[in-house]
Amino acid sequence: MLTDELLNYLFDGKPHLLTAPMKSWLTSSRRFTGFVTSFRDKIRKKLRVTQDRETLYDLQLELETAFLLLEERTLSVIYEPEQNRQVRSPDFAVTFTTSLTFMVEVTRLRALPREATLSFDNGSPIEAERLTDAICSKLGQFLSNRSNILIVGMDEVSLSQSDLQAVMLRLQQRAERNVDPVFWKRYGFRDRAGFFQHYHRLSEVLVRGSQLQGEQSTIGWINPQAKQPLPGKVRTALHRSHTCNVQ
Repeated sequence: MLTDELLNYLFDGKPHLLTAPMKSWLTSSRRFTGFVTSFRDKIRKKLRVTQDRETLYDLQLELETAFLLLEERTLSVIYEPEQNRQVRSPDFAVTFTTSLTFMVEVTRLRALPREATLSFDNGSPIEAERLTDAICSKLGQFLSNRSNILIVGMDEVSLSQSDLQAVMLRLQQRAERNVDPVFWKRYGFRDRAGFFQHYHRLSEVLVRGSQLQGEQSTIGWINPQAKQPLPGKVRTALHRSHTCNVQ
């Protein structure tokens, strides 16, 4: 399908918040055009049922992630695989050449009202807590037999690389203390063992800003306890797609 025909199909020829970014991605990438053509019915349905602005921004981040991944010639992307499972699986199955497939889940920290953040500086406890909550809320979706990557979008990355490392260390220490049963139940786990069963499925976390520009536009963390870490060549392609600095 031509770009204009595809856009008309997706948006029914009506003005839409995501028309401009979608047109930009489609006109600049044949691979993304092929992806959208393959999954046009799924994308069209999402556009129709998504009404409020914040949820549309969530969807925009999801689609932009597919666009960025497909900028790497070694990566191919399938949208929402294995959706017949009782538990929702990650957003994307991403294959590196033909040698390895890993999973990518995308989530977004929505902007807080200004009055909720006035008493905090950048890298603040409130952002750390929100990031911790976002990560824990996604652990149940990760697959046991794959590497699993979580990409977290923020309007602006207010956490530093060391802040992210500290967030993950505090999360692990909190879980290891095993003194907060409410913590497990909040995220659907029965106990400490259930939590770590899924935590060990998390291979890496990437935190990115709404604009992939500047030194701190993307930061990352690699889970040293991951059961399925990404091989070096695959990690390089993934990180390059988001131009991040991962330590």
